[in-house]
Amino acid sequence: MSNALISLFLAAGGAAFTYAKMGPRLGYGNSQNVWMLVGIVFALIFVVFMVLLNTLIKLN
Repeated sequence: MSNALISLFLAAGGAAFTYAKMGPRLGYGNSQNVWMLVGIVFALIFVVFMVLLNTLIKLN
């Protein structure tokens, strides 16, 4: 599996976890803030794992 695919899976899992935990706290009716937070978390996790997998951890 490529580094991008692994990062995508991890970012999707982190975003799903954030949605499940922060949705009730922020209120599911306040969907704009919930989805903005989920998108930010997805992007940050994706970038962090891409950097880690491409520099520190060599899978290929």
